[in-house]
Amino acid sequence: MSWLTPEVMALLAGGLALTVLLTAVTSLSSLMSGILVGAMRLSGRPFIRRFAGIHVDIFRNIPALVLIIFFAFALPNLFPPSLRQRLFFDNMLAAWGQGITGLSLPYYALAAAIALSLNSSAYLAELFRAGVGAIPQEIVDAARSLGATQTVVFWRILLPQGVRAAFPAIATRLIHNMKNTALASFVAVPEFFQATQASITRTFRAVEFLLMAAVVYLLLSVAFAALLRQIERRLDRRLAANIAPRTSSTLKSW
Repeated sequence: MSWLTPEVMALLAGGLALTVLLTAVTSLSSLMSGILVGAMRLSGRPFIRRFAGIHVDIFRNIPALVLIIFFAFALPNLFPPSLRQRLFFDNMLAAWGQGITGLSLPYYALAAAIALSLNSSAYLAELFRAGVGAIPQEIVDAARSLGATQTVVFWRILLPQGVRAAFPAIATRLIHNMKNTALASFVAVPEFFQATQASITRTFRAVEFLLMAAVVYLLLSVAFAALLRQIERRLDRRLAANIAPRTSSTLKSW
């Protein structure tokens, strides 16, 4: 395979590392924000429920690619040129990001991460809300009747059991988010697919590199799915040990 030169392999390896980093960052941020928005959707206060509903409606219905381009290009253009440069491209945070990642324009990677996180968080919020809805109401009523506060009920019952009930769907969405990192190539983020495109430009071996990209994304998806299955098993063991139906004395101790 003479087309796989050391320079091309280094380019692809760097893109793969950035794809894995984007996946980790956006998966964690979207999961945390999705659970937060999902909890807000369950709030007894109408204003909070409406605010969370607006978040879901906006970021679930706008395509991820449109969000990435908006945050990368449109958002900076809302500011005057001198202020735009200082806010987004020429500041201490950008210099730090460039030093850590080696990216020439780290803001574009940040914009892609924000857009992907917001897009996935809207879906995860609804999945978490559905998971909470699957919890038998008798469990919640029993805890409240024994003196548990709303905060305790959320942290001890709704959060762990809601995440567990929704976890298969959450895992599917996180894998989809991993594949969506390829969209960052549209804003010049040198992740794996952008590195693949650059390699095609250098070697004119489109078929070979696109097949390689398909295999790499397949392997990434399989590996990520295996990791998520391990997390699911740990959730099962933890629920069995700590969140299993409690005796009345345990509930009273809350």
